[in-house]
Amino acid sequence: MITWIHALTNIELGILLMSIGITVSTVMPISIRYHFKLDYKSDALAKSAEESFKLVTTMTLLLLAFCLVRAQENHRNVEDLVAREATIIYKLNRDLGSYGGDEATVLQAKTQSYAQSMIDDEWPLLSTGERSVKTSALLDGLDDGSRQLIPATQRQQIAQSEILNILAQMSDVREARLSASHLSLPLYYWQAICCSIMVLIVVGWFQHPMFKLVIYVGGVVLGVCLMLALLIATDGVFIGQNRVTSLAIERVVPLIGPAEKHSFPVQSQMSPAL
Repeated sequence: MITWIHALTNIELGILLMSIGITVSTVMPISIRYHFKLDYKSDALAKSAEESFKLVTTMTLLLLAFCLVRAQENHRNVEDLVAREATIIYKLNRDLGSYGGDEATVLQAKTQSYAQSMIDDEWPLLSTGERSVKTSALLDGLDDGSRQLIPATQRQQIAQSEILNILAQMSDVREARLSASHLSLPLYYWQAICCSIMVLIVVGWFQHPMFKLVIYVGGVVLGVCLMLALLIATDGVFIGQNRVTSLAIERVVPLIGPAEKHSFPVQSQMSPAL
């Protein structure tokens, strides 16, 4: 799809498509009929045009509904992927805390920096399907630092094994998210939608009488344009107003990092004076 169209809001996109649709489907044919003194009075032609219009309308709406379901499924899958990634980051920080020691504390700080880099550096690049070099470097540093841990107890050995396993999952989920940034409806779907809408508009031009062209055809085209606007708005997973955001990871960032040591004042218990 055209990239600039995703910069529009949902309302702007809907108004744009409905304006184009109503202009092409009703204003243009009415102007042509008045200008060239055209008036189709053939009942057979009007009947054939009406039946064809109904058939093409049904096919167009079914095609749009199918594509819309597919686009929504892509959105839900990516949202689940981002939520899973946030859970993995939180679990990594928790297991590093279970490991204990200064080395694990340093890795907890790196985990927080990695999550923040995902939000600040990598997320804006997802709209173009790119990855952040800084985020990749932070993930590599986490992996190297975890492998250099030297466990002194059996509990730390178990914790290190869990940490390495979680890092492998984190890398896999990140690659899946980066691959999802390229998700979109295949080109042949858009070609089929464009052809179907063009046929719908052309068949609508032959509707008779004139008020039927304005009310019947105009209403159907407005509905089709609304569904098309919704499809375009949800087609881009990481672009547009309805893009998948990093909210799940943003909620995790304040919960990870080195544990802060809070000191509480000790209240002295004094026996009441007799």
